[in-house]
Amino acid sequence: MLFDRRNTAFTLVELLVVIAIIGILVALLLPAVQMAREAARRTECSNNLRQIGLALVQYEAANECYPPGRMGCDGMNFDVCAGDKGFERPGTSGFVMLLPMLEQQNLYDELGGFQKGAVFPASGPADTSDGTTSGWLTPTIRLALEARPPVFVCPSSTSLPKTETSGWATGCYALSQGSCGPECGQIDGYRVKLYNDGMFQYVNVHYAVQCADGLSNTFFVGETLASHTEDSRNIWALGARHLDSMRNTDNPLNTPPGEGEILWAGGQPMYGHRVNGAFGSEHPGGALFAFGDGHVTFISENIDLFTYRAYSTRERDEHLLNR
Repeated sequence: MLFDRRNTAFTLVELLVVIAIIGILVALLLPAVQMAREAARRTECSNNLRQIGLALVQYEAANECYPPGRMGCDGMNFDVCAGDKGFERPGTSGFVMLLPMLEQQNLYDELGGFQKGAVFPASGPADTSDGTTSGWLTPTIRLALEARPPVFVCPSSTSLPKTETSGWATGCYALSQGSCGPECGQIDGYRVKLYNDGMFQYVNVHYAVQCADGLSNTFFVGETLASHTEDSRNIWALGARHLDSMRNTDNPLNTPPGEGEILWAGGQPMYGHRVNGAFGSEHPGGALFAFGDGHVTFISENIDLFTYRAYSTRERDEHLLNR
């Protein structure tokens, strides 16, 4: 008996039907896979923020205060900044002070062991003639500033590892200055830097007892968007209002870089870029924040603006919100 080979093959129609079914199944599964991957990335990002939050708790326990958002003054030469020499004006962020608590002691030593001047020294009246900042950017410090500790990087972020211009390493998180941002910066930039209503300012330190809302109701650290761009630059080792390692709640959460309330000076955007100082993330629908007691919460981008701003302040009366 002869075997009929014509009955053993798929027809073209059958093959196309199978391919179509496989395509439909892949299309149905892909969103689920993407959601699972984002959930994993969000969990890792939450763990990063929890580590940073707990490092702040440890720092406060050891020093009885929190670090400043920026360790020194910029070009201001009055109030607490009056007469400061160049080496007394480091621009390093509060994150640098947390490195030993984040298992980054070697990196901390490299940044703290500079031979001359201050890391990221400010330019200003007190810097021009004392010679104290010459030679601060040693090869060791340069390498340290180009390093990007994983704890400062959210895996969901698409920000590039280095900034567009300076080449310094970026980060995905910033300390909260409070609710006073570009809007009140038009009127009183001095207050924005030194006397904002959050927990992290230039030079000045704050204490746990000052957090009248309670540590569990005040967020200390949040996420940032597009950290490599000049409109939303976020160098983890540098502290600068509305930019590097320091953000505020003046603009709503997830306000796109370059939009919303912008910091202006003399009719032009400050720094030459459209800086808005907003927190934001690439997690769908909101961003993660570390609170003063170390816990991490996801806040929706649809949160009421008054409530959102209140989370960033240390005072119960929210005195800067009524502007």
